[in-house]
Amino acid sequence: MNRLAVILVDGLRADTARRCMGYLLALEEAGRARWATLTCELPSLSRPLYATVIGGRRPVDHGILSNDHVGVHLDDTLFDDVAARGGRSAVAAYDWFWELLAGERFAPARHRTAACASRGVVAGSWYFEDEYPDSHLLADAEDLRTRHAPDLLFVHPMGLDNAGHVHGGGSSAYDLAARKLDMNLALLLPHWLADGYDIVVTSDHGMSADRMHGGGAIEERAVPFVWLPSRGDATQAPTHWPANQLEIRRFLVERMAAPR
Repeated sequence: MNRLAVILVDGLRADTARRCMGYLLALEEAGRARWATLTCELPSLSRPLYATVIGGRRPVDHGILSNDHVGVHLDDTLFDDVAARGGRSAVAAYDWFWELLAGERFAPARHRTAACASRGVVAGSWYFEDEYPDSHLLADAEDLRTRHAPDLLFVHPMGLDNAGHVHGGGSSAYDLAARKLDMNLALLLPHWLADGYDIVVTSDHGMSADRMHGGGAIEERAVPFVWLPSRGDATQAPTHWPANQLEIRRFLVERMAAPR
């Protein structure tokens, strides 16, 4: 099984990524990354789209339609695909992912570093404040990677979403959050690539200038999808390149199973 790291950047608009994330753009110019813009599903809200990205179904089909749909969990996800193939996953993500996978309310004192063995998640680092810095979250992810060497490393930073809700998706503060994340990725991702991890960077939804998302405006729905193969050549598109957000799960599973 090939190693894969998935970075789901919460609330990152496609146009902001194109304007501000110079490291990822440099990899594209060098033929080492392939970029696309996908349209997220509706409603363009976090909890429904977390479930869509890892489950491959529309919110109207999986039934998680609001951020307030607490206590609803998924019984079929990307992590189950990895486990069914004998693989191991590690997750550094917001506590809503814990709830989707474990099927219980997150309790910081008990679950902060809990595994979720029933889903093949051998190690976790779950944060529970929207203001948790991306730099800290990426350090959590690197700690999980070096200690556990997972086949799937799933990483979910929220700095963009938090900056957008506080300042708006058209603000300089929102752009700065994207630039800072890009600079942090430039320090970390070369090590992951050298260690044989293919990497996917994408987002759940975008962000409007009015500091919210959930509707159908392009700034709320257009998200980046960036593939970085560990071998460095992204000039040939993989089979079944995702045309929409529903196809991300299939793409990830096929990348983990593809011959080197």
